[in-house]
Amino acid sequence: MTKKNGRLTYAEINEQTAAFRSVNEHFDHIAATFEKVFGEVRPEEVIFTGCGTSLYLAQTSSAAFSYYNRISSKVVPCSELFFFPETYIKDKRVLVVPITRRSDTTEVKMAVRKAREYPNVKTLAVTCDEGSKAYNDYYVLSPNAKEGSIVMTKSFTSMLYVNVMMALFVAGQNDLLEQLKETPAVCAKWMDTFDGVARQIVEENSNLNLYITLGQGAFYGIANEAMNKIKEMAIANSEAYYSLEYRHGPMALADSNTLVTLLASDTKGEMEENLMKELKEIGAKIFMVGDRLSENAKQYADYAIELQCGFNDFQRAPLVSIAGQFIGYHAALNKGLDLDSPRNLAQAIIL
Repeated sequence: MTKKNGRLTYAEINEQTAAFRSVNEHFDHIAATFEKVFGEVRPEEVIFTGCGTSLYLAQTSSAAFSYYNRISSKVVPCSELFFFPETYIKDKRVLVVPITRRSDTTEVKMAVRKAREYPNVKTLAVTCDEGSKAYNDYYVLSPNAKEGSIVMTKSFTSMLYVNVMMALFVAGQNDLLEQLKETPAVCAKWMDTFDGVARQIVEENSNLNLYITLGQGAFYGIANEAMNKIKEMAIANSEAYYSLEYRHGPMALADSNTLVTLLASDTKGEMEENLMKELKEIGAKIFMVGDRLSENAKQYADYAIELQCGFNDFQRAPLVSIAGQFIGYHAALNKGLDLDSPRNLAQAIIL
């Protein structure tokens, strides 16, 4: 299978190890910014915001921050924050965290400027673009994550990596933070496996016409991003749900032409396994990604990746994201699509 279509996208998917490593190399500066921001702002609430892929990134970032910290956290799309700021910004100290690959995305700039009209609001951009500092109070840069391709890949995972670091740093979870810094090595070890399993799934199942990604907790935002990648790259029907919500109606569409990817949680194993059993009986193809899968889980999986890295769900989230990128990539190649020029899309929405 040739890789002439989407050559740039494929290269940037494979640059994620280097992007993680660059964040580690700049960690002291990043941590100093976190310390400064939370020391000066002392937020009573943190609002993570973004558009498209960055909104899904915000979902997992907020979940991580909420899990490890007592500070209230929520997720709001940039457009919603711009149109209805009074719904979300109340009479308390608020830190808005806009997440953006580029500094010129119109909705991000509009949301930030609207939020900063409130005297109790400060903003901390998590970005791949130095230009974001022009309209934010603070910014943190993922230093090696700029992309030439349209779809976000290494920018997504590296900015998520920064945000998981922020959640752990602010919470004083130093042991987990040090463990998280092993991400580049784990990524390097498993990148070829992610690529190879995704290729195998697509090549062995030419009938697939529906891609479902499921995840709870840390993985709900990642499931949404996998949905988005498959839509963007392969122009295919793709959906995402909280794992157990899939039973409540959407499962009616599942059949032998469906691929279900489960981003397996460490703590919801038996209930997610029972769902996979049901879907297997329907005839769906099952792909599971986890740290360690039980023997029951593996008997229901047609394809499985066990990272065996000892990371918890939130630590693992940036790595797990790579699975959806490769599924989208190989599904697109199988259809003869050029991922470097996806239909109806641009790298940034500038209005």
